[in-house]
Amino acid sequence: MSSLTNTTPATRRTQHGAILVTSLLLLLVLTIIGITAMQMTQMQERMAGSTRDVNLAFQGAEAALRDGEALIRRQIARPIGCVTAPCDFWSDGILPDPSQRGDPWWNVNALELEPDGDRTTTTQDMPELNADPRFIVESLPVVSDTLTVGHEAPAVKDVYRVTGRSTGGSGNARTVLESTFTRRY
Repeated sequence: MSSLTNTTPATRRTQHGAILVTSLLLLLVLTIIGITAMQMTQMQERMAGSTRDVNLAFQGAEAALRDGEALIRRQIARPIGCVTAPCDFWSDGILPDPSQRGDPWWNVNALELEPDGDRTTTTQDMPELNADPRFIVESLPVVSDTLTVGHEAPAVKDVYRVTGRSTGGSGNARTVLESTFTRRY
């Protein structure tokens, strides 16, 4: 028994804290790995949120396009284009490139999305978006519907450019879509 008591203090004197240093280094490495993993997760969450925002903006702009096309379909007679806001149908060549315009321009010159066709209400129809999508309809030159030339008036199709614009849920994503729509009256 006396030999055990004599070796224990000698063993303690020969240890210099190597396990302590090793465990602290291992803890440091695990902490760095944990922090890096958290940062990567945050980045992925932001990317997923941005992707959702862009998708919402795209869907809103597409809904605005469909609303503009529905406005054209509802017309009984050929609408007369105008040159100053507020305007349902803009004349050809009046508007500058709508895709290069900001929110104030769209708020003044474009129509707000109204899926029910009731343009008298001002409620927000798409609450998941920052603001309701907007659209403009421009009358383009008519296109001949036939190749025949004769004494009667040629059949023509009216051509319209519909441009829809929407922002995403955060207001940071913006999407502008454009379609060409033809109609015979």
